[in-house]
Amino acid sequence: MQGRRPHPATASATPIADVVLPKRGKKRGNYNCGRCGVPKKSHVCNYPKNLNPIDNNNNPTSPNPNPELIILSSPLSVVRPQPPPPPSPPLQQRHVLPQLRRALSFDDIRDSPGSDDDESDLVGSDLDNESDLVGSGSGLGIGKLPVSCLWEVFKRLPPPALLYAARVCKGWRETSRKIWKSAEELRLRVPVKAQIGLVGSVLKKCPGLVKLSLRMESDIDATMLACIAFSCPKLDSLEICTSNTSVNRISGDELGRFVAEKRSLTNLKMEGCSNLGVFTLSSTSLSTVSLSDLYCHAKMVFNCPNLKDISLDFSRQENDTTDLTLMVDGLGRSCPRLQNIHIASIRLTHAVVLALTAANLRWLRMLSLVLGSEITDASVAAIASCYSSLELLDLSGSSISDSGIGMICNVFPETLSKLLLALCPNITSSGIQFAAAQLPNLELMDCGMTICDPDLDNPTTQENNQKLHLIYQKLIIKHTCLKKLSLWGCSGLDSLYLNCPELNDLNLNSCTNLNPERLLLQCPNLECVHALGCRETLVETLQNQVCTDSMAVEDHFHCKRLPDGSKRIRVPHLFNPQPIDEKRKRISKRRRCTVLVN
Repeated sequence: MQGRRPHPATASATPIADVVLPKRGKKRGNYNCGRCGVPKKSHVCNYPKNLNPIDNNNNPTSPNPNPELIILSSPLSVVRPQPPPPPSPPLQQRHVLPQLRRALSFDDIRDSPGSDDDESDLVGSDLDNESDLVGSGSGLGIGKLPVSCLWEVFKRLPPPALLYAARVCKGWRETSRKIWKSAEELRLRVPVKAQIGLVGSVLKKCPGLVKLSLRMESDIDATMLACIAFSCPKLDSLEICTSNTSVNRISGDELGRFVAEKRSLTNLKMEGCSNLGVFTLSSTSLSTVSLSDLYCHAKMVFNCPNLKDISLDFSRQENDTTDLTLMVDGLGRSCPRLQNIHIASIRLTHAVVLALTAANLRWLRMLSLVLGSEITDASVAAIASCYSSLELLDLSGSSISDSGIGMICNVFPETLSKLLLALCPNITSSGIQFAAAQLPNLELMDCGMTICDPDLDNPTTQENNQKLHLIYQKLIIKHTCLKKLSLWGCSGLDSLYLNCPELNDLNLNSCTNLNPERLLLQCPNLECVHALGCRETLVETLQNQVCTDSMAVEDHFHCKRLPDGSKRIRVPHLFNPQPIDEKRKRISKRRRCTVLVN
C-alpha cells in the first residue's frame, strides 16, 4: 500500500508572498481544516480559531506559532514546508516632505491641506521663533539666518529683487512666496513690449492685494481690467498711470462695469481717459475718484452716494465739447457727501459756479476750479454766499481781482488755510498783502505769475513801463503761521520783505527783476529757497542772508567774569569748568537753509 500522496493542487501552488486570497467561510462537507488546509483526520490545528491570514500578513507584530508553514487562504491548497522569509525591518514613521517647487513658480502654487491659513499670516508662529533657521544656500558663505530677519529683509525688496532672491535656495523661495502672498500693496511698471500675461502672473502671486498701482508704458484696454478684477478679489485702491508711449483704450461702458462689479473698491485713479465717451459710475463703496485727460464727454454720471473726493482734469484743447454745467448739476443730486472738488478745464464759466452753488453741498471743504478764465469776482461772491467753511480755495487761472480777494478775506477769516491764486493777471501786490494780513490761519499761499507785466518781455515797451512798474510792485508780508509761499514767475516784483517765523519753503523762481538791495528775509525756520532763473547777485544775497541768520543763532563761547568782577570775557569750552548742556546746544542750532538754483 502506497504512502500518503500530496494533493494534486500542490503541484501548482503559489507562495503566500505572491497571492493572498480573502478568507472564505466554512462549507458543509469539507474534510480539510478551515484554518490551515490540512485534512481533519487525526489533525490538531495549532492556529487559534480567530486567526485571519490577511490580518496576520498585514500586521507584522502578530505572533506566528509555526513560522515554517506558509498558508494559503484557499482550503484546497497545501504547500510543503519552506524556509521562513527574512524578517522585515521595523517600520519607521515616514516624514512627508513638502512638494518641491521651481524657483519662480509662483503661478502654480499647490499647497497641502491646512497650509493656507498658516502661510497667509504676515508673521506666523514660525517667523516669531528665533530658533527656526533657514539655510542661505551652499557656497554663499554667510551661514544661517533667522526667519524673522530674513522676513524683514525680503519685505523691503522691490519685486524684481524678490524674484531673484527666490532662486537662491528652498528656504529663500518659501519666504519670498509668503511675502508675495502677504503683500497688500504693489507698484508695477509695465514695459512697452509686455503682454497681459506678465501682469496676470504677478497679480496671481498676491491673492490678498489691497492697493495696486500700475505705471503703463504699453497700451491698456479692457483685458487689463478683467485681469485685475479676476486676480484681486479684495482690491481697495487702483491707480493706473500712463506714459507718452501708452494709449488708454478703455471705454466708458467697460469702466462702469468694472466699478460696479468691484464692490470693495474705494479709490480709483486713472490717466489718459480720452476714450471714455459716455460713462456712468455707480458704486456704493467708492469714495475717491480721479480721472485725467478727459475729452469731449457728452454725458458723465456719478451715482456714488458715499463719494467724498472727486478730481476731474480735462484736456486743454479748444474744441472740447464737454458740458460741465450738466455734470456739476448731477454731482449735487447723486453725490451729497462730497468734501473735495477739483475741476481743471478751460471751459469753466460763471454758469458752472452757479450750478455748483445750487447743489448746496454742505460738507464741502476744499474747492479747486482751475483754468477758468471766465470765473470773475461775481463767481467768488456766489461761492462765498453758499460755502462759508472752506479750508482750501484754488482759483488759479481765473480773472478775479483784488476785490475778489477782499470778499474771500471777509467770508473765510477763520477757516481758510490754503489759498492758491496763481496765473491770475488781475491781482496785484496790494491784494496779496491784504490776504496775508486778514487770514491769520493761512499756511500756504501760491501767487505765481500774478505780479507780472506781460509787456516786460517785449523790448519795445519794456523801457516805457519799467519805471512805473517797479515803483508799485513791492511786497511786504508779516505772518505768524505761513509755512509755504510761492512767488514763481513774478517778474514785476522789485522789493520783497518777509517776516514769517514759521516759513520753511520760499519759491522765487524766475523773479528776474527782484532787486538784491531790496530783499530782506526774517525767517529763522527757512529750510529751502528756490531761485532758479534769478540773477547771480540775487542768489548771492540769498545765500548771505540765510547763512548769516544761521550763524547768528549758533552757540558761541560762554561769558565769564574776571576774578575781580570787572569784565566779562568769552571762555572756550575747553577751559570752561561747567558742563555744557547738550540739549540747550541742540536747541540753539537750527537746520541750515538750502538755496536751489538748478
